Amino acid sequence: MKKVAVVLAAAIFFQVDLLAEPLAFITNQLDNNVSVIDTSTQKLLKNIPVEGKPVGVAVNNFKHQVYISTPHGAGFAVLDSKKLVPLATVKTSNGALGIAVDRTGERVFVADWYENQVAMFDTENLQLIKTIVVGKSPSGMVVSHDNQWLYVANRVSDSVSLINLDNLKTRRTIDVGTHPFGITVNSAGTKLYTANVESDDVSVVDISDLRHPQTVAVPVKSRPYAVSLAQNDTRLFVTNQDDGTVSVIDTLSLKEIAVIEVGEKPEGIATHPDDRQVYVANWFDGTVSVIDGKELKVIATIPVADGSRGFGEFFTH
Repeated sequence: MKKVAVVLAAAIFFQVDLLAEPLAFITNQLDNNVSVIDTSTQKLLKNIPVEGKPVGVAVNNFKHQVYISTPHGAGFAVLDSKKLVPLATVKTSNGALGIAVDRTGERVFVADWYENQVAMFDTENLQLIKTIVVGKSPSGMVVSHDNQWLYVANRVSDSVSLINLDNLKTRRTIDVGTHPFGITVNSAGTKLYTANVESDDVSVVDISDLRHPQTVAVPVKSRPYAVSLAQNDTRLFVTNQDDGTVSVIDTLSLKEIAVIEVGEKPEGIATHPDDRQVYVANWFDGTVSVIDGKELKVIATIPVADGSRGFGEFFTH
């Protein structure tokens, strides 16, 4: 009987593990937890308690960990992305907001909204390595695909800091629209995109020549919050908080080609590893909308919890 029980338990764990790739980790700030969605079934697997009003998400696929910024917890939480349990909490400061991990899984970066800096931690022992001064109220961050750069959206400074990850120094700062929050970069490392909350537009920054960066503003809807690329970087998806929609921008023509209704007050957004499905966290609805990035329509709505933000790159793969 005992042997049968062991075999049955192993089979169950094996089945759960099959469902676990990829998972989406959505922060729910008002409920103090993180929802885990099995994207193969588009069902909620579990809500993991995380105190401190969780906001930002960064996934470390090398160490099977997820980092969750907790502004009211003055730091970030570490989750096990396989067992779906908390592992540790790390103190940084009261302004922890945006969070990102490098492309090798060796360093995690936490933006400090109040101290105007980015703290860098070693993911092996979760020790602070260095703090880097940036602009005022740093929020969204993204690491370039070649792991050479960390890009930081400075909301109050209306700028983006470009940090060289070899020498850990700011190479330059580029002006963008009014109050940038979410940020992303294309796979070639030649274009940055920021969602500018107060100017109701997206800044498209050509950084192929850092001596002479060029910026274009693309109008979207009310209070754009975050951005994500899909379909081989040909489409940019932008959450519009006060419009309850997602704008779709053709990255070649830089024209808005569609506006998709989602839940109320959409915030965080990320693209599934299949490069087609785009997941949107809806703050007021406590749901996640799933958009078909090719057909440009909502194909599923997943209930999660109150205050869904999902700010960051929240998929495992």
